[in-house]
Amino acid sequence: MKTSRLQSLRRLGVAAGVAGMTACLAVAGTTINSVNWHAYGANVGWLNARGDVSNGAVIGRSYCTGFVWSANCGWISLGNGPTNGWRYSNASANDWGVNHDGLGRLRGLAYGANVGWISFETNGDPRVSLLTGAMDGHAYGANVGWIGLSNAFAFVQTDRLDAGPDADGDGIPDAWELAATGSLTELHGGAADRDGDGRTDTEEYLADTDPLDAGSHLRMVSLTATGSTKRVAWTVELTGFYRLEQSGHITNSAAWADSGLGQLLPGTGPTLTGVVTEAVGPAFFYRVSAVVPLAP
Repeated sequence: MKTSRLQSLRRLGVAAGVAGMTACLAVAGTTINSVNWHAYGANVGWLNARGDVSNGAVIGRSYCTGFVWSANCGWISLGNGPTNGWRYSNASANDWGVNHDGLGRLRGLAYGANVGWISFETNGDPRVSLLTGAMDGHAYGANVGWIGLSNAFAFVQTDRLDAGPDADGDGIPDAWELAATGSLTELHGGAADRDGDGRTDTEEYLADTDPLDAGSHLRMVSLTATGSTKRVAWTVELTGFYRLEQSGHITNSAAWADSGLGQLLPGTGPTLTGVVTEAVGPAFFYRVSAVVPLAP
């Protein structure tokens, strides 16, 4: 998983500190696990979400592409990429497919030449776990009935969420950049900070905050200490995970270690509090890392 370390907090005060990072885009081919690729429909039997690997399903952070194979249905396409670069409209013959809302929900339309449209919609609630990649719920086709993404015997699992292409090579995936700004010219890699909030455009991507809003960025909001118990609170986005890290020094070369809490889900937002118990002694520093779910 790719992490963005964005802010440090001293035991009894605040100290800003940003660590370097790089963005990594997924490789071509299917994202589906080599063992857990089985979907099932009572009317059509087993479906293979890995396809022939090079043409298998690709589950993305914003949208899906690729194919599912069925011996009884043939190839079923999840879409070939949205015309706006980040989300299918499912409103025209040239712009259909299955979207991912960033919260784990899969919605939209798949299509098979032999079976017609298959709907990923609210009633079946098809979804992917942002923590494990395991899928659940059902899709429905008028000609095939319900297709389950999991059952008592097998399930579909994606190893990662594909970030999609980065046509301008700035380290920020096109889909995220287009959704956030409407173009590929507003944001840049390196030290660029479009909204001047002290967080680079790349860091805004990794934390999934708004790069055009100086008030939207990952930040710590409070630190309280009661004896050996420290409570650290920070802002969260529901599309990400977090790690609370600590160090005895606040320098660029400081050795940061997990606070012992491991990977933290964002909860219901807008803030999350990590509770750490440690011996009373020399000052510790804390920082939060934003973790992109299922990143390569």
